[in-house]
Amino acid sequence: MHPYWAPRTWQLRPDDITTIMGFRAELSGNLAHADRLTPAVVNDAFIRGFKTEKDVMTWEVNAPYEANYSVALLYAGRKEILAQSTLEVSSGGKFISEKVNVPNWDTRPHVQRHTLKQSLLLKKGVNTISLRLVDFQGTREERDELDNLKNTKGKTTPFALWSIELVRPEALVAIKTRAKSMKADVQWMVDGKYGLFVHFSSSAQYQDRVATFDVDAFVEQVVEIGASWVCFTCSHGAHYWPGPSKTIDELKPGFTCERDLIRELIDALAKHDIRLMLYYNPNSGMQELYGNTYGNGAEPDPTGYFNFLESHFREVSLRYGEDLATTAGYVDDCGWKVYQLDPPWEKLARAVKAGNPNAPVGFSQNIFANLTPFSDFVASDGAGREPEHQPDFLFEEGGQLEGQSPAAWFYMDGWGGGARHGVWRGKPKFSAEKYIEIFQKADEANMPVTINLASSPYITRTSPFFNPACIEIMKQVRKAVKGD
Repeated sequence: MHPYWAPRTWQLRPDDITTIMGFRAELSGNLAHADRLTPAVVNDAFIRGFKTEKDVMTWEVNAPYEANYSVALLYAGRKEILAQSTLEVSSGGKFISEKVNVPNWDTRPHVQRHTLKQSLLLKKGVNTISLRLVDFQGTREERDELDNLKNTKGKTTPFALWSIELVRPEALVAIKTRAKSMKADVQWMVDGKYGLFVHFSSSAQYQDRVATFDVDAFVEQVVEIGASWVCFTCSHGAHYWPGPSKTIDELKPGFTCERDLIRELIDALAKHDIRLMLYYNPNSGMQELYGNTYGNGAEPDPTGYFNFLESHFREVSLRYGEDLATTAGYVDDCGWKVYQLDPPWEKLARAVKAGNPNAPVGFSQNIFANLTPFSDFVASDGAGREPEHQPDFLFEEGGQLEGQSPAAWFYMDGWGGGARHGVWRGKPKFSAEKYIEIFQKADEANMPVTINLASSPYITRTSPFFNPACIEIMKQVRKAVKGD
């Protein structure tokens, strides 16, 4: 087994939430990893196989002193299976049993957070925490049949455990209080109605594409679309950066650009009262830039990786200050990858807000409940689907999306790709009438939406860099939603 997957003794932080993935537990009985054991973080790292009461997960934790700890479990599964399941968490002879929660919503999140009503007393030093399902309802054959049923995507959806979170109740109150004091006011996005997502991917000939980027031609198209903000991708594909960065240069020269495209975009868009926010993928290309992102050897340690992210966010935020709407409007791969490393969410959020206290932070959660109280709005890949309208109770105190504001991110003709030999590879997913309906519905719900138009690799005036069919639809959306 690679060291990244191996169980070990986890040091609990007394004043923070400690996250431990399910695959880092000792597994017994029928329990198994859903994915092959690799040195990297994986997208399907759930634990499945809860068939009997002998199927047990066990973690070992080291508590700095004796204290009660709140326990939260992140899991998913078919509703019929969840309704027939009971959780049992135990440590030091104490047992906590609770019925598994059955979601009363049909939207995301598909992986919910279940905070146990009772706390778990942990002694100072090493403690063992175990989890199993008990009091199975129905026969083994009936449960197996449910476990083997496939959803619309052809996948089975048995009970699947993602992670366990431990925090002292007093610490959690303090964390939420600090997060609330840092919350960004996103009313400007609600008032602005919608923005444009642009995946200017950082791949081949990146410096050349940055050098030839026609800012004026780009802004003209943004104005025509009617977007109130632009979410511009940085470090997507490889880990290049469209401007200066001492943090990146000190790590490995050659990944930054002499031209400060970010500053030029900020200034050009501002002339039309359009704001710039940045998309950042902390995983794409990091191996090339940083080496083994998640550490190597007997005890993989991502500390250096987190220090890099914190330093980079802070430098960018301080460089552009309040002129930049946010350094990290959409931080990608957080639910599937970053979360697994038990990151210092608060430090990262404070770094993003260092130069602009009202910068909204979106730690992308995808199918998960909110990852941290320090995420300001929902950031989730909606692909080309019609945006979901999640029920209000999910955003209330104790809800799955507590502390976040509604938001939607989706594409019209793809995330990237653009044209090849003059032929656009993608096309709008819906008609103009349907997009008008989508945007009007979102506006009525005060849910800001950001729509991606696939762009060509080079942004120049000599050839269309957005699909003309998409531009025509967005002009109709602008008129219908904004009246101009």
